[in-house]
Amino acid sequence: MANELTVEVRSPDGEIWSGIAVSVVVPGSSGSMGILPKHAPLMSSLEVGLTTIREPDKSEHRFVTGGGFVEINQNRVLLLVDFGDRPEDVDVARAEQSRDRARERLRSHKEVMDRARAEAGLQRALQRLLWAGKPRI
Repeated sequence: MANELTVEVRSPDGEIWSGIAVSVVVPGSSGSMGILPKHAPLMSSLEVGLTTIREPDKSEHRFVTGGGFVEINQNRVLLLVDFGDRPEDVDVARAEQSRDRARERLRSHKEVMDRARAEAGLQRALQRLLWAGKPRI
């Protein structure tokens, strides 16, 4: 157990994934961050991006995750994220519509809108499209 991590990925909708892993790579606010067993305790913010979890049998789980936080302590990794989608489960048509809607809102000067919310929506859509294997950004 000393060479393994106990990992839990959660969103407001509930558990996304939990289990034992040998490594985790998360989209940190300052770039990708790799987590291995015996990692120093840490709490950090996360950006929208790809989270990769590798199990002891070398199988890999990939998720497009929303912004949030990661806590690492005593070989336990807790990710609290806005959302988590497997790349193969991304609804590409819906992500494209979200991207187009967010871009239009950002271009429009007529509509009263929350710019930060529109930019966050655009980033979510772009990351979903990128990691779904449909980089029509």
